[in-house]
Amino acid sequence: MNTRPVVVCCLCLLALIAPNTVYAETIRGAVIPVSVPHGEIPAGYTLDIAMEEIAPLVVVGDLRFIEGIRIEVQVPRAARALPGSLGMYLHRSLTPPPQPGIMTIRGERIFFLPVPTASRFFVTIPFRDAHAFRQTADTYVTTAIPADSLPLSLSLVPITKGITREVADARFTVAVEPIVVDRGALMVVIRAPDGELVTPDSEDSREFTLRLNGATLEYTDADRLLPTGLHRLVLESEKYETHEVTVGVERGRVQRVEFQLRLPRSVVRFDAPRGAEIFVNGETVAYEERTVSLTPGDHLLLFRVGEYTISRRLTVEPRKNYDISLGFNIVIQEN
Repeated sequence: MNTRPVVVCCLCLLALIAPNTVYAETIRGAVIPVSVPHGEIPAGYTLDIAMEEIAPLVVVGDLRFIEGIRIEVQVPRAARALPGSLGMYLHRSLTPPPQPGIMTIRGERIFFLPVPTASRFFVTIPFRDAHAFRQTADTYVTTAIPADSLPLSLSLVPITKGITREVADARFTVAVEPIVVDRGALMVVIRAPDGELVTPDSEDSREFTLRLNGATLEYTDADRLLPTGLHRLVLESEKYETHEVTVGVERGRVQRVEFQLRLPRSVVRFDAPRGAEIFVNGETVAYEERTVSLTPGDHLLLFRVGEYTISRRLTVEPRKNYDISLGFNIVIQEN
């Protein structure tokens, strides 16, 4: 009657020590298949595991947006009736990589916990030493691990004698949820007027300035992490048109914004009698429109009224507009 409390105290002490200690050891058991959803945002999944089975824990997605993994373990009734009979282990740096058919794996232990009497408990695995996760009555926090040490393994091992058949056959439901940070990323792509990609070291990259929320933003090939929410992105240039856009950065997503550089266009308005034909660079201007948009440079204007034509060359300067009128005059000569 006096031995059981001593065993429980020892196990609890071990549970407190284990999260801060790393052990390299052999894990034995059948690796079970796990179906992990693939998507732009890392998603959670659920698995069932029994005693002496190994479940690989993986996260699919951009690990920059993930600060850890949260595991919810639902304890079946049979295991709750015999508390402390099974221990839950978490290992990292696994060799060989776990896959169905493998029965033995080597890994570093990062966490151990005798399965408690609670119907469920949680385990949080941080990916950074500086984190805000806190341990509570039903939530345990492991030692921090680098994200590149995934996959992890979760296993249930008997740690006492006298395991009943009900406990051995009981299946635990485990929900694995990536903890996604409240940040996203912004990728800015610039294309030249001909559609070619502008690289950060090209001549065109010196012709504009990017501003994000009013601050200068360096144009690079890489995306940059930003808080979620709305951001104002502006492309300013003396040579090209200005672009302004509001960008919504979503949690765990990379938002891509693409600008194409365009030479500033000038508006040319024509005033001519009805029936006059107007041509700009050989293209007809509809009388109803009488307005065209032109790029900087030289352009040929031609007016035709009946059998008479008048042509002029117009040099369009950036960001200037023009009004052009066709007038007639009567010249009287006395012989």
